[in-house]
Amino acid sequence: MAVSVERNNNMTAVQTTQIESPAGGAPATKPTNSNNPAKKQQPQPSYAKQQPSASPATRKHEEFKNQLVHDVFGRDNKGRVPMEKVTMLIWQFRDDPAVVQFMAQFVARFSGSRSTYDGIEFYLPQIAHMIIHLEADWDEAILERFALVIAQQSQHFALQLTWILEGAIEDYQPETVEGKPNPGYNQLFYHRCITLLSNIERCVVYGSPRSMELQRMYEKGDISRDEYEQMKLEDRLNNAKQITTHGANFRNLMQRMKDTKISLPDLKLERKKGREKESATAASSPTSAPSDPGSPTLMTATSNDKGKQISKYGGTLLYKRRARTALYKPKRWKSRYFEIEERMLYCYNFQPSYGGQLRRAMPLEGATVEEFEGKYPFMFVVRNHHFEYIIRAKSEKDMSLWIRLLRGESEANALIPHILSTDEMFQEKKETGEDETKKSSPNTLTRSQAARYEFFRNERDFVAAVCDVAEVLRFREPSDRKKVAPGLVSDIKLPPCGYVPLCKSTDIWRRVDSVMASETRVFNTNERCPMIYYFIANRGEPVGSTLEPRNPNLDVAEYLHTLFKVPDLENRRLTSIGEHADELQLGDSGDDSDDKDKGEVKVEEQDEDYDEFELTMEDPTERQNSVWSEDSKSSKSFLSSSMKGIKGNQQFREFMQESFAKMPSKIATRMTRPDGRAQSKRGGRMSYLDRNSAPLLNVPIIDTPIIENANDDDYDSAADSLSLDGQSIISAGTGSIVFGDTVKKFEHHDGVSKESLDRAKAVVCGGESWAEQSARMLQSAKNEGEEKDSSTLHEMVTMMAKSNDDLRQEVFVMQMIHYFESVFAKANIPVWLKTYRILSTSKSTGMLEFLTDATSIDSLYKSDKFPKVGGLRAYFEEVYGSPTSKCFLAAQRNFIRSLAGYSLVAYLLGLKDRHNGNIMIDTRGHIIHIDFGFAFGMAPGHEWSMERAPFKLTKDYIDVMGGPFSEGFKEFQKLFVDGLKAARSNSLNALGLVEIMMYKSNYPCFSGTRYGGGVSLKRFEKRLMLDVPDNKVEIKARKLIKTSINHAGTKLYDVFQFHSNGYAY
Repeated sequence: MAVSVERNNNMTAVQTTQIESPAGGAPATKPTNSNNPAKKQQPQPSYAKQQPSASPATRKHEEFKNQLVHDVFGRDNKGRVPMEKVTMLIWQFRDDPAVVQFMAQFVARFSGSRSTYDGIEFYLPQIAHMIIHLEADWDEAILERFALVIAQQSQHFALQLTWILEGAIEDYQPETVEGKPNPGYNQLFYHRCITLLSNIERCVVYGSPRSMELQRMYEKGDISRDEYEQMKLEDRLNNAKQITTHGANFRNLMQRMKDTKISLPDLKLERKKGREKESATAASSPTSAPSDPGSPTLMTATSNDKGKQISKYGGTLLYKRRARTALYKPKRWKSRYFEIEERMLYCYNFQPSYGGQLRRAMPLEGATVEEFEGKYPFMFVVRNHHFEYIIRAKSEKDMSLWIRLLRGESEANALIPHILSTDEMFQEKKETGEDETKKSSPNTLTRSQAARYEFFRNERDFVAAVCDVAEVLRFREPSDRKKVAPGLVSDIKLPPCGYVPLCKSTDIWRRVDSVMASETRVFNTNERCPMIYYFIANRGEPVGSTLEPRNPNLDVAEYLHTLFKVPDLENRRLTSIGEHADELQLGDSGDDSDDKDKGEVKVEEQDEDYDEFELTMEDPTERQNSVWSEDSKSSKSFLSSSMKGIKGNQQFREFMQESFAKMPSKIATRMTRPDGRAQSKRGGRMSYLDRNSAPLLNVPIIDTPIIENANDDDYDSAADSLSLDGQSIISAGTGSIVFGDTVKKFEHHDGVSKESLDRAKAVVCGGESWAEQSARMLQSAKNEGEEKDSSTLHEMVTMMAKSNDDLRQEVFVMQMIHYFESVFAKANIPVWLKTYRILSTSKSTGMLEFLTDATSIDSLYKSDKFPKVGGLRAYFEEVYGSPTSKCFLAAQRNFIRSLAGYSLVAYLLGLKDRHNGNIMIDTRGHIIHIDFGFAFGMAPGHEWSMERAPFKLTKDYIDVMGGPFSEGFKEFQKLFVDGLKAARSNSLNALGLVEIMMYKSNYPCFSGTRYGGGVSLKRFEKRLMLDVPDNKVEIKARKLIKTSINHAGTKLYDVFQFHSNGYAY
């Protein structure tokens, strides 16, 4: 949507012009000509004069959109992009590709800021969900390319998105891993996930082609910081466009066939010119077969939804499957039509152009393809982690060609589709008499590309191996699991550059160096076998140029950027990539008729004396951290006189000047409103959208507080301070660090004395705190293991691995808890919540941050050191001292604030299954809730659930606070009331997050007849009390507390869990 803005008499005039939609269909919007009769028939939006037919709900919705636009582009956000509002804007305007494209470009422009990037990663579940599930009539490459642009800045982001896609692939693939037809199969969603997964990998491997050249120009002073950031972004946009444009696939395939000496006449070339021709052919002969079904066929096809040219390779083969081993009947050979496309092997009952239906699909990444000696000739086998196909070809020549292409798709150099594998390259060179020692090829990866690919693949393999051990142990006898576990853990192959990905891109980098296999812990349950791993990780290792100082606080994105930014050690450099391309936008679909060399990376020979690493007097730390452009350091762009008349905040004005983005009319018109929100009253009462004074307040997502050399008079420390090359060492949590001969402990100090903690840890964590345990492990590894680098920091990283458990719903619930934690913090409500990392790596595996210095209430009650009488109150007095002591009051305050926080989120999010095995307590008196498999009202027993209380508030809890009439209980009540009011004030953002994830969701809490169809969202809205007047909220909140006190349903559920699972109460 093009928008012309001109200054006239101190007023801003915005005129929209008609453009074609990216999909090539109808115009995105109608022209603004008032004489257009079609325009007069369109309903007027809320910012214009309302038509009589506009309903109150429609007006409210439009007011909400107006407020979103104002908050993102009009309000001064102090240099921060409010990602919660941006996510809501994309969702609200999801049917308008112009708005989605504009928002994607806007966010990409400021993604170099740490705060913006943190926001992007925090709302990644919603962004990925929209990429996968939106069925709007526009090119989904808009959001896909946005994801690829962001992935080029951080490989950690690319990994996180990859694991989300892998889980979705399992949801929508044609068959389950057991070989049964998948009832949830969705061809559109499945293809989207497969395509994006492949494109992410290509994006990671090829990186930003001109990044090193641009950084060199910036260091020499040839370009300014602003120019450097803008050119770097354009490079990423261009790279994303090339990766998602498939028009040249067929041409590339033909060229590779020539280069690898495969005879083209052996391949029958079939061109499909569109959907209409295929439909006509299928209609005329729906069951007919190709003229020679045994011949492999090379073809191009036009994608029905996007009009892109996609190259395929297909043919009819005989095959058997080895997925369902439980069936006793022998497998018969079946004739099926196979196609190789975008690193996938598709199996149809017959050729799809003749009406064939998809029956099987196998991802080829990492698959093995081998010849198979059996009863019949020309057999080969294709297998991956879940599937195994035994296939028979028509001839040896066909078999050889299939094996070559399948191997090519499974290996690193298959990032561009249909490229031959390395072993086949050697074979071709042998046959042609070329030097076998030379491995260079136009199609092979460069050294730096291969390094990025190896890191990306190794990290995924490492995470899979960690989770697979838990799956293997699940099938062992419970009595043998603890004996077998250390051996299985020792066999895990640790990558040379691997890390535990329970972090953000801006968190401190910790490279996994070794694993403490003997310390592995195993939990025996009926259905799964969770495990606790202990890894020794390194910080402050040399990276990049040896002249640069080592930084122990380098974050994940910075470390990987520095590690892989070094160009190939050859006399060549990247000079251009699409430098003469036309104006680029995230939503461009590309032109398949482009020149052969357009968009390709060109290599230019350099002089032998070319200085690749020119020494300068600049601060090397500034060069090393160039992956981020800090808000405080970014200079303000000079605004031209033609742009100063545009309304909006500084970021919006900078963006409009620096980019070629075209403002959509739906954004431009709302920008002309002075406030972006209607202030009218109806019936003497405002709607809740207007009534709440700040329903759309920015909510910066808070993170774990940083501990920097924390010391206290009550604690002993081996050193007063630690530093490496002048950098002070910080920690984001408790634990220990070994640096040379120094062991440094990091612990939070909140008024609880060391003596009290010593008594608490004897009951809670076996007499050893995490700081002490990690110090012991590090010292033991140093004494018994191989010599470690004394100039590098070593620390323990612990995590839990789970299998046979879908953690995706828990990831979302934890995201909502983290969101409400930020809401409470912004409102200065001192409640306490423990937000820990959860990572779902597939539909049935995942990793969780292990909660240290804590145990379940069930384990606490069962401990021999727990008081026999007096319950939890007696435990507090025994551990923390008399009720009037400083330590007791500090621990009691921790208990009250954490209980208030979890009571709020348990009520708001409808958390159920709150038995004492799912509630923990730490050594400082905090309550922590875990395991969110039942949320948003979903409960064990469903409508027959015993958990009818708003939240769990037992007599034990009230006794710790001092009784129902104590000052402690009054503080709890006040915190709960204030927290509920703050949640209501930020309800629209919370409702939006739930609404996005509920859309076509597979989460148990949003699906089925009980919870699907928007039921959970309506109940969530009701719990937020949006229809309750402000002056009645406190009364309602106190009534919730009163109802929860020692509720009969809570007691019954604890009794039930005691008799069924043995949980104490």
